[in-house]
Amino acid sequence: MKRHRVLILEGDGIGPVLAGFWGEVLPGIGRRHGFEIDCRSAPFGKGAHEATGRAVPEATLEAMKRADAVLLAAVDAKGLPESPIGFIRRQLDLYADIRPVKARPGGRAFAAGVDLVFVREASQGFLPDRNMHNGGAEWMTDPDTALSMRLITRSASERIARRAFEYARGHGRKKITALHKATVLKKTCGLFLEAVRAAAASYPEIELEEELVDDAANGLIAHPESYDVLLATNLFGDILSDEAAALAGSLAASANLGEGAAVFLPVRHGPCYNALAADEYDVMPAALGAEMLLRFLGENRAAAEVEAAIAAGLSSGVQPASGRLDRLRRALENGA
Repeated sequence: MKRHRVLILEGDGIGPVLAGFWGEVLPGIGRRHGFEIDCRSAPFGKGAHEATGRAVPEATLEAMKRADAVLLAAVDAKGLPESPIGFIRRQLDLYADIRPVKARPGGRAFAAGVDLVFVREASQGFLPDRNMHNGGAEWMTDPDTALSMRLITRSASERIARRAFEYARGHGRKKITALHKATVLKKTCGLFLEAVRAAAASYPEIELEEELVDDAANGLIAHPESYDVLLATNLFGDILSDEAAALAGSLAASANLGEGAAVFLPVRHGPCYNALAADEYDVMPAALGAEMLLRFLGENRAAAEVEAAIAAGLSSGVQPASGRLDRLRRALENGA
């Protein structure tokens, strides 16, 4: 019997409840579909920092390296010295942030029919904690002057471009839109586009278009149906993928992928994200993370079962987190 090792990061607030739920449910799904999931949990986030002095304890990091896939429940990063998500992205070289955004019935989407995917380069760019060998890439020359440095390399740009084209090919997507601001960021965005065009030559069946990031910010609201896969550098992808997620009612999860690691986490912004301990917290993004995790492991029938359970949960309307978890459990026990 095929066996998968899955680590669940407990996180904060409702996180341990979600971790316990998926730690129980995922092995049951595996048994129904003829494979084994060995689920273990580990501390992560503000609670871990308060207990150990580190938001990502060394034992947690080592367990992540051994796992076939990692699922994050919910995390509170407010007030921490550094983002635990940024930390694991650096430590595990999680250079690809892949976020599908899909409007679902019952999901309070602002635009029906949205079905697109963001592929974001997450190892460098305009996030200062990720583009220097040691220390941040922001500094002040005097108390009134602050500077920030952006890093773009050809190798990282080619790597994320290949990942985007492979994703498009493997998922039947037909077009990639590369987002840039080469009109003013001529060197950095120019280098990024050169690398993307070079990668595109190996995928002639997939259309490549290039669009200014500000035009895309408008287009995602005005005509989201015209996009398929959107490829972006770090900060542009960070901002626009959140804008796109709002179109789907903030119902999204993302895969953070490296060559030897895969972490799946819910995408939550707004009041529900801030109320991590509240029963109003939306548990569905974490469920989407579990579905993405199963597809990554190659267990597509099991992933389809989770997706059907999510649809059943959404159709029930707005419920407390406990009610949605109960409905998810019943749907999964009944084979969705």
